[in-house]
Parts: sequence; structure tokens; C-alpha cells
Amino acid sequence: MPVRYTAGHKEGTRRRILAAAAQSFRTKGVRSAGVDEVMRSAGLTAGGFYAHFPSKRALLAAALRTSLEDARQRLFAGLEELRGAAWLRAVVGRYLSRTHRDDPGGGCALPSLAGEIAREGRRPRQALQAYLQQLVAEIAPRTPPAPGLEPEDRVLATVALLSGALMLARAVDDPELSDRILRAARRLAVPETALAATTEQAARPTRGEP
Repeated sequence: MPVRYTAGHKEGTRRRILAAAAQSFRTKGVRSAGVDEVMRSAGLTAGGFYAHFPSKRALLAAALRTSLEDARQRLFAGLEELRGAAWLRAVVGRYLSRTHRDDPGGGCALPSLAGEIAREGRRPRQALQAYLQQLVAEIAPRTPPAPGLEPEDRVLATVALLSGALMLARAVDDPELSDRILRAARRLAVPETALAATTEQAARPTRGEP
């Protein structure tokens, strides 16, 4: 007699698959993370995959939506009291941190997957676009405008800078160069911080001055 599962059990199983897929895709890439591996990571057999998703591309699209919540937790938690450049500086610092660089499986999907997803068909590309648009919508209301840029345009440029810098920092072999990429991109992303530091340093008396 076949085993009957409740709707809650099926939904729980689907969430396990999505969590495993999101981590596997971000760590190994779309092509390298196969359905069998994803199901093993979720503690399930490969034969049950198609009861939840019609294809690997459908799984990828759903996993990207799951990744957005992971990004929110990593980037925004505990920053509710900050505004403007201080809030943006905190977000940028978290994104371009060694911790984020060294944990692709638990981090943002953009630097890990954007290059591959560009060749994965319409549905995954639409999911990545939705991920990007929701990330921008989350950040823009709390971001100050930059000269010649509305807040949303600044956020788009900033997200492109951050994801590209993180991708390069992960790709190079030299740890010092990797750290330098992160530092340089942090300063460029929030120039208000670099300007304030330069102004403060210039105001300090040099040795020998009264």
C-alpha cells in the first residue's frame, strides 16, 4: 500500500530541496551541481525530484527566489536604525567582507551565478532579474543619491560593483590582491566615507606642528 504524505510534509521536503539547491548552485555552479547531488545534499533520493520540480531549470529559478531571503538576512539584519551613507556603508562592508568572500555557498547568488545564468534560458534569467530588482527595491529607499544619479540608479551601479568585485576577489590566487579588491571596491561604493576620512586626515596636524 503506497505511503500517503500530508501537504505539509511535501512542502517541507520542497524547502529542503530548495535550500540544498541554492547552496549547491552557489558553491559549484549550475552545470556542476546536478539533480542527483542536490537530492543527496537534501537527504533524499533522486527519484523523488520530479514530484516537486518539472526540470533542473525550474529548480534553479525557485532556488534563486530562496536565495533572496538568504541575502536579506546576511546584508540587512540589525541595521534598522541606520540611514543614508551610514546604512549603505554597513551593507557594503558586509557584502565585501572576507566572510562573504569565503562563503559562496551561503552568500549572494549574483557573483556566483550571473555569468552562467545568462546562458541558461529565459526562466532562470527572469528569476535572476527578479532577484536583482527586489534587491534594488530593498536598498534604494535607504540610499542617498549620488551626483547625477537617482537612488535606484546608484543602487544598480553599486550592486554591479559589489558583485563584480566579489567575483574577482574569489577568482584571484593572491590573498593580498583579493583583500585589496575588497577594500578598493568598498571605498568606491561609498565615496562619502573615503571623502570624510581624507578630510579628517588632512585636518590633523603633522609632526612638529603645534
